[in-house]
Amino acid sequence: MADLFLGTNKQGLIVYNGESSADYGMVVSEAPEFERPRRKQTVFSVPGRNGDVVYQEDAWDDVIRSYSVWLSRSKTADLAKTVNAFSAWLNSQKGYLRLEDSFETDIFRLAYYSGGNDISNELMQYGETKLTFTCRPERFLKEGAEPIRCALDNQAKTIYNPTRFTAKPLIKIGFSSGSYSNYGVIWNPVSTITPLFKLNGTFSGIITIDSETQDVIGPAGENLNSCFEGEFPEFTPGQIYFKADTTSLTSLEVIPRYFTI
Repeated sequence: MADLFLGTNKQGLIVYNGESSADYGMVVSEAPEFERPRRKQTVFSVPGRNGDVVYQEDAWDDVIRSYSVWLSRSKTADLAKTVNAFSAWLNSQKGYLRLEDSFETDIFRLAYYSGGNDISNELMQYGETKLTFTCRPERFLKEGAEPIRCALDNQAKTIYNPTRFTAKPLIKIGFSSGSYSNYGVIWNPVSTITPLFKLNGTFSGIITIDSETQDVIGPAGENLNSCFEGEFPEFTPGQIYFKADTTSLTSLEVIPRYFTI
Protein backbone atom coordinates (compact mmCIF):
# COMPACT_ATOMS: atom_id res chain seq x y z
CA MET A 1 0.00 0.00 0.00
CA ALA A 2 1.28 3.46 -0.87
CA ASP A 3 2.35 5.73 1.97
CA LEU A 4 -0.61 8.08 2.39
CA PHE A 5 1.58 10.62 4.18
CA LEU A 6 4.09 11.09 1.33
CA GLY A 7 4.00 14.49 -0.32
CA THR A 8 1.88 16.01 2.46
CA ASN A 9 2.49 18.06 5.56
CA LYS A 10 2.70 15.13 7.97
CA GLN A 11 2.13 17.15 11.13
CA GLY A 12 -1.15 16.34 12.80
CA LEU A 13 -2.85 14.00 10.33
CA ILE A 14 -5.19 11.06 10.77
CA VAL A 15 -5.96 8.58 7.99
CA TYR A 16 -9.00 6.43 8.72
CA ASN A 17 -10.19 3.80 6.26
CA GLY A 18 -8.09 5.45 3.55
CA GLU A 19 -9.41 9.02 4.02
CA SER A 20 -7.32 11.82 5.49
CA SER A 21 -8.39 14.31 8.14
CA ALA A 22 -6.80 17.01 5.95
CA ASP A 23 -9.62 16.49 3.43
CA TYR A 24 -12.03 17.83 6.07
CA GLY A 25 -10.02 20.83 7.20
CA MET A 26 -8.99 19.06 10.39
CA VAL A 27 -5.67 19.29 12.21
CA VAL A 28 -4.55 17.24 15.21
CA SER A 29 -3.51 19.90 17.69
CA GLU A 30 -1.41 17.73 20.01
CA ALA A 31 0.25 14.33 19.92
CA PRO A 32 -1.81 11.50 21.46
CA GLU A 33 -0.64 9.54 24.47
CA PHE A 34 1.35 6.31 24.09
CA GLU A 35 -1.50 4.00 25.04
CA ARG A 36 -0.64 0.34 25.67
CA PRO A 37 -2.97 -2.62 26.25
CA ARG A 38 -3.48 -4.70 29.36
CA ARG A 39 -2.78 -8.43 29.07
CA LYS A 40 -5.76 -10.71 29.68
CA GLN A 41 -4.99 -12.67 32.81
CA THR A 42 -6.55 -14.35 35.80
CA VAL A 43 -5.01 -14.21 39.28
CA PHE A 44 -5.81 -16.86 41.89
CA SER A 45 -5.05 -16.51 45.59
CA VAL A 46 -4.30 -19.85 47.25
CA PRO A 47 -4.75 -20.02 51.04
CA GLY A 48 -1.51 -20.88 52.85
CA ARG A 49 0.64 -20.19 49.80
CA ASN A 50 2.91 -17.21 49.30
CA GLY A 51 2.11 -15.06 46.33
CA ASP A 52 -0.58 -15.68 43.74
CA VAL A 53 -1.08 -18.12 40.89
CA VAL A 54 -1.25 -16.17 37.63
CA TYR A 55 -2.67 -17.44 34.34
CA GLN A 56 -1.60 -15.11 31.54
CA GLU A 57 -3.01 -15.37 28.03
CA ASP A 58 -1.38 -14.44 24.73
CA ALA A 59 -4.16 -11.92 24.33
CA TRP A 60 -4.70 -8.28 25.30
CA ASP A 61 -7.61 -5.90 25.81
CA ASP A 62 -8.57 -3.15 23.39
CA VAL A 63 -7.13 0.31 23.97
CA ILE A 64 -8.49 3.83 23.55
CA ARG A 65 -6.64 6.29 21.30
CA SER A 66 -7.77 9.91 21.44
CA TYR A 67 -6.87 12.89 19.29
CA SER A 68 -7.45 16.55 20.20
CA VAL A 69 -8.37 18.24 16.92
CA TRP A 70 -9.59 21.52 15.55
CA LEU A 71 -11.28 22.26 12.25
CA SER A 72 -12.04 25.47 10.47
CA ARG A 73 -14.42 26.64 7.78
CA SER A 74 -13.13 26.43 4.24
CA LYS A 75 -13.25 29.01 1.47
CA THR A 76 -16.20 27.20 -0.10
CA ALA A 77 -18.13 25.92 2.94
CA ASP A 78 -19.15 27.35 6.30
CA LEU A 79 -18.23 25.64 9.56
CA ALA A 80 -21.55 23.78 9.87
CA LYS A 81 -21.06 22.13 6.48
CA THR A 82 -17.47 21.26 7.37
CA VAL A 83 -18.58 19.67 10.63
CA ASN A 84 -21.37 17.74 8.89
CA ALA A 85 -18.97 16.37 6.26
CA PHE A 86 -16.36 15.25 8.79
CA SER A 87 -19.01 13.73 11.05
CA ALA A 88 -20.49 11.78 8.15
CA TRP A 89 -17.01 10.47 7.27
CA LEU A 90 -16.41 9.05 10.73
CA ASN A 91 -19.92 7.91 11.64
CA SER A 92 -20.67 6.14 8.36
CA GLN A 93 -17.90 3.58 9.01
CA LYS A 94 -18.55 0.24 10.71
CA GLY A 95 -16.32 -2.28 12.41
CA TYR A 96 -12.57 -2.32 12.90
CA LEU A 97 -10.92 -0.35 10.10
CA ARG A 98 -7.37 0.75 9.36
CA LEU A 99 -6.27 3.79 11.39
CA GLU A 100 -2.99 5.59 10.72
CA ASP A 101 -1.56 8.87 11.92
CA SER A 102 1.45 11.08 11.36
CA PHE A 103 2.90 10.37 14.81
CA GLU A 104 3.79 6.71 14.19
CA THR A 105 4.10 6.40 10.44
CA ASP A 106 5.57 2.88 10.39
CA ILE A 107 2.55 1.19 12.00
CA PHE A 108 -1.23 1.13 11.73
CA ARG A 109 -4.05 0.06 14.01
CA LEU A 110 -7.44 -1.55 13.49
CA ALA A 111 -10.01 0.68 15.14
CA TYR A 112 -13.58 1.90 15.18
CA TYR A 113 -14.79 5.41 15.91
CA SER A 114 -16.70 5.56 19.16
CA GLY A 115 -18.59 8.76 18.22
CA GLY A 116 -20.72 11.01 20.37
CA ASN A 117 -18.36 14.00 20.48
CA ASP A 118 -19.58 17.59 20.84
CA ILE A 119 -17.70 20.18 18.79
CA SER A 120 -17.17 23.71 20.06
CA ASN A 121 -18.30 26.58 17.85
CA GLU A 122 -16.11 29.66 17.83
CA LEU A 123 -18.11 32.32 15.93
CA MET A 124 -18.77 29.85 13.09
CA GLN A 125 -15.07 30.11 12.17
CA TYR A 126 -13.50 27.08 13.84
CA GLY A 127 -14.29 24.29 16.29
CA GLU A 128 -12.45 21.96 18.65
CA THR A 129 -13.17 18.44 19.87
CA LYS A 130 -11.57 15.16 20.91
CA LEU A 131 -11.90 12.14 18.62
CA THR A 132 -11.88 8.78 20.37
CA PHE A 133 -11.12 5.48 18.64
CA THR A 134 -11.34 2.02 20.17
CA CYS A 135 -8.36 0.07 18.85
CA ARG A 136 -7.39 -3.53 18.81
CA PRO A 137 -4.28 -4.05 20.97
CA GLU A 138 -1.94 -4.81 18.06
CA ARG A 139 0.16 -2.11 16.46
CA PHE A 140 0.65 -3.67 13.04
CA LEU A 141 3.87 -3.05 11.14
CA LYS A 142 3.14 -1.66 7.70
CA GLU A 143 5.86 -3.86 6.24
CA GLY A 144 3.95 -6.87 7.56
CA ALA A 145 0.87 -5.89 5.57
CA GLU A 146 2.74 -6.04 2.27
CA PRO A 147 2.42 -9.37 0.39
CA ILE A 148 5.56 -11.47 -0.02
CA ARG A 149 5.37 -13.21 -3.37
CA CYS A 150 7.38 -16.41 -3.35
CA ALA A 151 9.16 -17.69 -6.42
CA LEU A 152 7.94 -21.11 -7.55
CA ASP A 153 11.40 -22.67 -7.53
CA ASN A 154 10.65 -25.55 -5.13
CA GLN A 155 13.15 -24.15 -2.63
CA ALA A 156 12.60 -23.50 1.07
CA LYS A 157 11.44 -19.92 1.72
CA THR A 158 12.79 -17.77 4.54
CA ILE A 159 10.78 -15.02 6.22
CA TYR A 160 11.96 -12.94 9.18
CA ASN A 161 9.61 -11.73 11.89
CA PRO A 162 11.33 -8.64 13.40
CA THR A 163 9.06 -8.41 16.47
CA ARG A 164 8.82 -10.22 19.82
CA PHE A 165 5.30 -11.42 19.08
CA THR A 166 3.95 -14.39 17.13
CA ALA A 167 2.08 -13.27 14.02
CA LYS A 168 -0.85 -15.04 12.38
CA PRO A 169 -0.37 -14.71 8.62
CA LEU A 170 -2.68 -14.73 5.63
CA ILE A 171 -1.50 -17.21 2.99
CA LYS A 172 -2.76 -17.34 -0.58
CA ILE A 173 -2.00 -20.45 -2.61
CA GLY A 174 -2.84 -20.56 -6.31
CA PHE A 175 -3.69 -24.03 -7.63
CA SER A 176 -3.93 -25.18 -11.20
CA SER A 177 -7.09 -27.14 -11.94
CA GLY A 178 -6.97 -30.63 -10.45
CA SER A 179 -7.64 -32.97 -7.58
CA TYR A 180 -5.23 -32.81 -4.66
CA SER A 181 -4.73 -35.50 -2.06
CA ASN A 182 -2.66 -34.71 1.04
CA TYR A 183 -1.16 -31.62 -0.55
CA GLY A 184 1.22 -30.55 2.22
CA VAL A 185 3.05 -27.43 3.28
CA ILE A 186 6.09 -28.03 5.49
CA TRP A 187 6.89 -25.41 8.13
CA ASN A 188 10.35 -25.03 9.65
CA PRO A 189 11.72 -27.90 7.47
CA VAL A 190 15.08 -27.58 9.21
CA SER A 191 13.62 -29.43 12.19
CA THR A 192 10.90 -31.60 10.63
CA ILE A 193 9.73 -33.07 7.35
CA THR A 194 6.16 -33.50 8.53
CA PRO A 195 3.73 -31.11 6.79
CA LEU A 196 2.24 -28.55 9.12
CA PHE A 197 -1.02 -28.72 7.20
CA LYS A 198 -2.54 -30.59 4.28
CA LEU A 199 -5.26 -29.79 1.76
CA ASN A 200 -7.50 -32.40 0.19
CA GLY A 201 -9.95 -31.71 -2.62
CA THR A 202 -10.45 -30.50 -6.16
CA PHE A 203 -9.13 -26.98 -6.49
CA SER A 204 -8.74 -24.36 -9.18
CA GLY A 205 -7.73 -20.81 -8.31
CA ILE A 206 -6.65 -19.06 -5.13
CA ILE A 207 -7.11 -20.79 -1.77
CA THR A 208 -6.76 -18.40 1.20
CA ILE A 209 -5.61 -19.68 4.58
CA ASP A 210 -6.28 -17.20 7.40
CA SER A 211 -4.43 -18.14 10.57
CA GLU A 212 -6.17 -15.47 12.65
CA THR A 213 -9.74 -16.54 11.95
CA GLN A 214 -8.65 -20.15 11.31
CA ASP A 215 -10.58 -20.29 8.07
CA VAL A 216 -9.76 -21.72 4.65
CA ILE A 217 -11.56 -19.83 1.88
CA GLY A 218 -11.99 -20.93 -1.72
CA PRO A 219 -11.91 -18.81 -4.92
CA ALA A 220 -15.65 -18.05 -4.74
CA GLY A 221 -15.60 -17.22 -1.02
CA GLU A 222 -16.73 -20.69 0.05
CA ASN A 223 -15.49 -22.16 3.32
CA LEU A 224 -13.08 -25.07 2.78
CA ASN A 225 -12.22 -25.89 6.39
CA SER A 226 -13.36 -29.45 5.77
CA CYS A 227 -10.52 -29.79 3.23
CA PHE A 228 -7.90 -28.65 5.74
CA GLU A 229 -5.96 -30.94 8.04
CA GLY A 230 -3.27 -29.89 10.50
CA GLU A 231 -2.28 -26.62 12.15
CA PHE A 232 -2.72 -23.06 10.98
CA PRO A 233 0.70 -21.45 10.46
CA GLU A 234 2.14 -18.92 12.87
CA PHE A 235 5.21 -16.73 12.44
CA THR A 236 7.27 -16.89 15.62
CA PRO A 237 9.90 -14.17 16.25
CA GLY A 238 13.00 -14.51 14.12
CA GLN A 239 13.48 -16.64 11.02
CA ILE A 240 10.71 -18.88 9.69
CA TYR A 241 11.22 -21.49 7.00
CA PHE A 242 8.58 -23.17 4.91
CA LYS A 243 8.37 -25.27 1.79
CA ALA A 244 5.50 -26.21 -0.50
CA ASP A 245 5.32 -28.57 -3.46
CA THR A 246 5.36 -25.76 -5.98
CA THR A 247 5.08 -28.04 -9.01
CA SER A 248 1.30 -27.92 -8.60
CA LEU A 249 1.03 -24.20 -7.85
CA THR A 250 0.42 -21.14 -9.97
CA SER A 251 1.26 -18.66 -7.17
CA LEU A 252 2.27 -18.48 -3.52
CA GLU A 253 1.82 -15.29 -1.50
CA VAL A 254 2.18 -14.55 2.21
CA ILE A 255 1.00 -11.50 4.16
CA PRO A 256 2.88 -11.87 7.49
CA ARG A 257 0.85 -9.47 9.68
CA TYR A 258 3.77 -8.64 11.98
CA PHE A 259 2.68 -6.65 15.04
CA THR A 260 3.92 -5.29 18.30
CA ILE A 261 2.11 -4.15 21.44
